Amino acid sequence: MGFAYTAPEEISPPSGFGQRLALLRMTIGDRIRSSIGGTAGAVAAALITGERASIPDGISADLRAAGIYHVLSISGLHMVLFAGSLFWVVRAALVLIPGLALRYPVKKWAALIAIFGATFYLTISGAAVATQRAWIMICLMFLAILLDRPALSMRNVMLAATVILLWRPESLIGASFQMSFAAVIALIAFYESEPVRNWTLRPRSSGFEAIISRSFTYILGIALTSIVAGTATGVIAAFHFNRIAVYGLAGNMAAMPLVGIVVMPMALLSLLLMPFGLDGPALWAMGQGVDGMLAIAHEVAAWRGADRMVPAAPMSALVLAVFGSLWLTLWRANWRYAGILPIAAGLMLWGSGPKPDILIDRDAALFAVRQSDDEIVLTSSRPSYTAEQWLRYEGDGRTARDAARSPSMKCDTRGCVYREEGRPVITFPETLGAVVEDCERADILIASVPVPRGIRDGCAAELLLDYFYFWRNGATILTLSTDGSVQILTAREVRGNRPWVQRKRTDQ
Repeated sequence: MGFAYTAPEEISPPSGFGQRLALLRMTIGDRIRSSIGGTAGAVAAALITGERASIPDGISADLRAAGIYHVLSISGLHMVLFAGSLFWVVRAALVLIPGLALRYPVKKWAALIAIFGATFYLTISGAAVATQRAWIMICLMFLAILLDRPALSMRNVMLAATVILLWRPESLIGASFQMSFAAVIALIAFYESEPVRNWTLRPRSSGFEAIISRSFTYILGIALTSIVAGTATGVIAAFHFNRIAVYGLAGNMAAMPLVGIVVMPMALLSLLLMPFGLDGPALWAMGQGVDGMLAIAHEVAAWRGADRMVPAAPMSALVLAVFGSLWLTLWRANWRYAGILPIAAGLMLWGSGPKPDILIDRDAALFAVRQSDDEIVLTSSRPSYTAEQWLRYEGDGRTARDAARSPSMKCDTRGCVYREEGRPVITFPETLGAVVEDCERADILIASVPVPRGIRDGCAAELLLDYFYFWRNGATILTLSTDGSVQILTAREVRGNRPWVQRKRTDQ
C-alpha cells in the first residue's frame, strides 16, 4: 500500500534481455488466456507465468478456503512437476535409442536438459521467493544426478536458504519464504524418517497387484504430503493471514491428482509446442484440468466452516512454534521430540496478544470500540482496508456492515456515541457543535475535527483527543484499565527512530 506526492513520470521501457523477457511472459500469458478462455485461462496463465492479476477474487477465495491456493504460488510442486516431467520425457525418449542408452549416460543428459528447462520456467514465472527456492533445490537435485550423489537432503535446503538470504535477506520475514521452507523441511524430515523409508523401499509387486499397490501408494502419498505440508505451514499462514483451511486435506486429495497428472504435464507440453503453433490440444486439456480443480475448490469452499478466521498471535508464539518445529525436524535422535514442548507453548500463546478497547485510524475517519462480549463495533459500515485489517486481526469473519451493528453504538450525521452499562461513555463527534454537546456527557471524547483550546479547557470529558492529535501521532489505540486510567499507544511511538518520523517538541 502506498501513495505518490506527484504525478507519475513516464520513462522509457526496459531494453535488452529484460524487455524481451517481459514481452515473452506477456505473449505466453495472452496466448494461454485467449486459447483456454474464462477463469480457467486466467488460472492456467498464472500457473505458467505467475501473473495472478486477472484471477477473480471469488476464485482466489475458493482456492484459499479449500486449502489449495498454494497451487497458484509457483514453488516446489510446479517446479518438480515441470522439470521432473521434462526429465522423464527426455530420458524415456533417449532410452528408446539403444545405441545411445547403452553407450552414453542418457540419465545425466536428461538431468542437464531438465536444469535448462527449470531455468526457463523460473524466468517466465516471475522468479518469486518460493520459485527461487524450488529452482535452487531442483537444480541441486539434478546436479547430484550429474555427480552421482544423493539428490534429496536437508543440506540442499540449507544451501537454497543461504543463497536466497544472501541475495535477498529481507525475504526472511516474508510469508512466502517461511511457508516455502517450512513445507520442504517438514516433507524431507518426514520422508527421511526410518519408518517411512522402510515403507517406500519395500519390495515392489508385479502385474495387476502392482497397479493396485502403486495407485494406493500414490493416493496415500498425496494424503501424507498434504497433512505434513499443511501442518508445517498452517501456523505460519495463520500468523500472517489469520486464516486456516479446515478442509485442506479434502481439497488437496481431490485436486492434486488433476494438477499432477493433467494440468502441469499439459503446461509443459503446451510450452514445448507453442513455438510451432501446435499447443491448442495441450492447452485445451490443461483448461479441462483447471476447470476440474476450480470445481473442486468451489465445492469444498462451500462446506460449512471451510474458511475459518483466527485471531492474531504475538511474535513470541510464532518464534516458539518455528523453533520447536526446527528442533523436531532437524535432529534425528530421540531428543528431537522435545521440540513438541515449544510448539505447544507457541500454540497456547495464540490469541494472547494485546486487545485494545478503542481503535482510531490515522485520519480519525474510522473508530472501533471493544464491547463486553469481546467483539469490536465499528462507527462506519463502509467497507475499507482499515476495517478489513481490524476485523482480520481479531479473527472476526464479519463484514464492516455487520460489525457496525450494535445496540451500544448510535450514529447520526453529527457523529457516534457508545454507551454500555458499566463502561465509560465514548463519543466520536464529527462537527464542532457536536463536540460542545458531547463534552457534557462523554467520559472519553475522540473528535475527527480540530478542537480549539477554549472548548478543550472547558470540556468535562476525562480524555479528549482531536484531529490534530492523530495528525501528529497517526493511528492510535486506547486500553482501558480497571482503575479507570487509559493507556495510549500511537503509531508514532512504535515507528522507531527514523529520519522521516516527526519528533516531539522539547517544550511539551
